[in-house]
Amino acid sequence: MLFRPDYYISHYSNLDLDRLKRRGIKLLLCDIDNTLVAWNDPDNNVRVKRFISKVKRAGLKVALVSNAMPKRASRFARDLGVEKVFCLSCKPLPRNLKKAMRFYHVKPEETALLGDQLMTDVLGANLAGVYSILTHPITESDKFDTQINRFFENRILDHYEKKGVFKRREFDD
Repeated sequence: MLFRPDYYISHYSNLDLDRLKRRGIKLLLCDIDNTLVAWNDPDNNVRVKRFISKVKRAGLKVALVSNAMPKRASRFARDLGVEKVFCLSCKPLPRNLKKAMRFYHVKPEETALLGDQLMTDVLGANLAGVYSILTHPITESDKFDTQINRFFENRILDHYEKKGVFKRREFDD
């Protein structure tokens, strides 16, 4: 079940922060591309800034963990007021997720990762032993390499639906 998310939401803004706090989550790691903003959008927006502020006000620490290039990821972190960004993360490898946990002095069971891909975000979170949150992508368009991942991802999601694990149309459960 390495590709099975712990929590599936339709949009990052629907993330139930009380649910995370009840689970003992102290650190929220966020992917950037197609999780918080479209992969081809050079800027973050007011909605993303409000979301990050809401997470911080809820008492959670926030870091960005992205496969994006340093220039893009660092600019997002700075503009959002996020203290730490782990770019070129090579997700699904859990290396940078573990670095983030060491930096914030939290355990895997106190950490959640929010992302839009099974093949990188959910798999990486599950390999690191952290709570995995899958969100529907911000946009339906993707970079070429992500399009390949989406092909396989859709097969896995179809399998989960047939098995009754969850339904993609029933978000935020």
